[in-house]
Amino acid sequence: MLGRLGSALNSAISKIIRGGPPDKEVIQELKNDMLKALLEADVNFDIAAEVVNKVERKSLDKELPDGLSRKKSVLSIIHDELTRFLGANFYPLTLHPDRPTIIELVGIQGSGKTTTIAKLSKYIKKRGKKVAVVTTDNFRPGAYEQLQQLCNPIEVPVYGEPENKDAVKIAKDGVKKFLDEKHNVILIDTAGRHKEEKSLLKEMKEISEKIKPDEIILVIDGNLGQAAYDQALAFAETTKIGSIIVTKMDGSAKGGGSISAAAAAKVPIKFLADGEGIDAIEEFNPTSFVGRLIGVGDLEGLLKEVRELETLPSKEEAMSMLSGKISYRQMMELLDSFSSMGSMKRMMSMIPGLGMTFDEDMFDLSKENMKRFKVIMSSMTGDELDGKVKLSSSRVQRLAQGSGRSVAEVKELITQHKTVTNLVKRMRKGRRGGFQIPGIPPGLLG
Repeated sequence: MLGRLGSALNSAISKIIRGGPPDKEVIQELKNDMLKALLEADVNFDIAAEVVNKVERKSLDKELPDGLSRKKSVLSIIHDELTRFLGANFYPLTLHPDRPTIIELVGIQGSGKTTTIAKLSKYIKKRGKKVAVVTTDNFRPGAYEQLQQLCNPIEVPVYGEPENKDAVKIAKDGVKKFLDEKHNVILIDTAGRHKEEKSLLKEMKEISEKIKPDEIILVIDGNLGQAAYDQALAFAETTKIGSIIVTKMDGSAKGGGSISAAAAAKVPIKFLADGEGIDAIEEFNPTSFVGRLIGVGDLEGLLKEVRELETLPSKEEAMSMLSGKISYRQMMELLDSFSSMGSMKRMMSMIPGLGMTFDEDMFDLSKENMKRFKVIMSSMTGDELDGKVKLSSSRVQRLAQGSGRSVAEVKELITQHKTVTNLVKRMRKGRRGGFQIPGIPPGLLG
């Protein structure tokens, strides 16, 4: 969803950036293209129409000089209006520093709630917290065992009583156990509910009243589209929903509908989950999210992602990478940290000027290729790794022999390295016709 929506929006905006001073006809065309892109992402028509109408009106009403300033103004208006309809504000997860934090997760069956709990557990654990999970879901067969399988590899304990049908008692007993064991954060998994299942909604409310969680998070399937609005309202009417996690964002054509519907229900979206991997969860910051969609990029998010993956130890090295100077050593460090193509895709989407539009096929970074590349790079000298010498034919032959790989495989590594380097260089040179990206200091990208 994000890739398709981002590409469609970016294509519409590119006409503004690459053309002359935008006039009424150009703005009208932008409005129509944006409306089509939002509707194809299953955004509610009324919401989409409101957004594009505001973009049109403000773009035409603002009294600004023609030329570059007008272009920057239009892009700023697009960014602001898309951000506003997604909730505008950023709501990070709040964990108490001096007492345990209890978080209850709710959602209908099949929303991906159990998998999301494991992802959230690791996300919180990486922030230095001692995490534990209590599952009260004895409604779905095998729920307890599935949660154990997901949490055991990340060393997060799970409490459950598969034979006990009293979900409220299980919740109370599990919370007490983990509080006694001095856990910082306790996540409560509840049985999947449909918005019409009154008994399960009542059970959810009773659990909330007994354990008094610090926050209740609703997990919504990204495939729901606009139906997410009714679901969010139904849960919010039963108990106090504090925030939302939208799952299955990696392949959903209706993700735009789910996000906009949740925003329309006046419940902040806190996370997006966009893949099967245990690390495939990210904070939802509307400003950064929209920036990535329309190609502005998220420099702050990129630096955070790089540091979190422990790929680059300093801001200076990250800036070097953004300037197009990517050594083989840095490439090897990146490959060490990327456990899946999803990590590469998320990081590349944050680079200014690229947004969601890069061609996934340009990178041949399957796990098998990554292993082969690392073996070849382990045979490089320090100067070769740091890009201080060019890989001549004789050096290619030596690397092939030293690594036990073929010359063709060494050349394949060189091609992949050039692809990444040239991509970033192209952005640095201003593939948007010299356009100054709002929020990025002049000269940062060269």
